[in-house]
Amino acid sequence: MIGDRIKEMRLQKRYSITRLAEKAQISKSYLSQIEKGSNSNPSLQMLHKIAASLGTSVDYLIDETNERIEDKAAPYVTEEWINLLSKAIGQGMTKEDFIEFYQYLSFKKNLQVWENSKH
Repeated sequence: MIGDRIKEMRLQKRYSITRLAEKAQISKSYLSQIEKGSNSNPSLQMLHKIAASLGTSVDYLIDETNERIEDKAAPYVTEEWINLLSKAIGQGMTKEDFIEFYQYLSFKKNLQVWENSKH
């Protein structure tokens, strides 16, 4: 099922298996195994890479009842954002790391606003 969903989205985007493998930074043979169902249990990290490269979520790849991210977030999530996110995930950045970084930036901005309001 996961392989079918990946292949369906890959074809909708008119990506060759080689192009998707390059975008996701995984081997073409690994991606082919997933699509054919001979690897029916890919790692979560690999699914994140594939999902980000396709502009969707891991949840969508796993569960056909979920909507794709691009359906909900467009036009805000551009290919540039997806590539950046995919690269960060590929280098080991977790969802928790992103949340922590987001919270840090929010704190920093709020502190700046507070300091500016004192003057």
